[in-house]
Amino acid sequence: MKISAIIIGLSLGLGTIHAQEMDVFGNKVPSKQTITPNNATDKINQKDEQGRKQGHWEKRYNNGKLAYSVTFKDDIPVGEMKRFYQNGNKQVVINYDDKGEYGKVETYNEDGKLTATGTYFGKIKDGLWEYFSSEGKLLTKENYNKGKKDGMTTYFFRNGKKAEEVEWKDDVKDGIWYKYHESGSIKLKAAHVNGLIEGPYIVYFENGKMEVQGKFENGKEEGTWIIFTPEGNISYKINYKDGKTLNEADFDDKQKLLFQEFEKNKGKLKDPEEFKHDPDSYIRGI
Repeated sequence: MKISAIIIGLSLGLGTIHAQEMDVFGNKVPSKQTITPNNATDKINQKDEQGRKQGHWEKRYNNGKLAYSVTFKDDIPVGEMKRFYQNGNKQVVINYDDKGEYGKVETYNEDGKLTATGTYFGKIKDGLWEYFSSEGKLLTKENYNKGKKDGMTTYFFRNGKKAEEVEWKDDVKDGIWYKYHESGSIKLKAAHVNGLIEGPYIVYFENGKMEVQGKFENGKEEGTWIIFTPEGNISYKINYKDGKTLNEADFDDKQKLLFQEFEKNKGKLKDPEEFKHDPDSYIRGI
């Protein structure tokens, strides 16, 4: 769900409302009738002499159900704003402060289940945002500072345990990066510096023993990487320079197969940003 499009639509002037016109949420909503806001007999969709939206504004679908409802003061939304699906269920609820600057947001799916909560400052995300599964399970928590990710983003398994933690600074990954097994034990310990993986990179088996021990420099594998068996014995070693292997030719047949498997699995590490609009898919495939 592209929630920001809802807020961006607030800046659109409504003028005379007719079929398929963009509403205050930035969506096209069909209507059976034309409503002229400046008609003196109407009590809704009014503009003052300066052309500013004032008072209660609303729109209905062809089936007569409410599409949205909002109150304006001097062209600024105040109080509660609601957007509805055609089946009548809530889609978005935003509660604005008296100045229309901060809005507490709740989004819902068509079945009426809560999917996200957060805060907008104007048209940008601010503070804590949380995303939920259709069963009401918390999937993701992320923090924003005036539209930019800042602080910890945390993903959760369906059992409520942490799946991953990624630290952000000024909209760039910077700080710890941890992944967990569904049992709760640590799976990966690493870190980012200015968006690139940097420093020790350690992967753990679910039994707590190390599976991989290596390091990154400027986002590339560097130095000697050690691959372990689940029992804690060294399986083989890989030497890297600028992300390229130096000793693959020295592997025996078994080590080559293990290395190929290691490279394949390493490439499966998902970037949570690719799933930011669908955290449920990310967690199910983590």
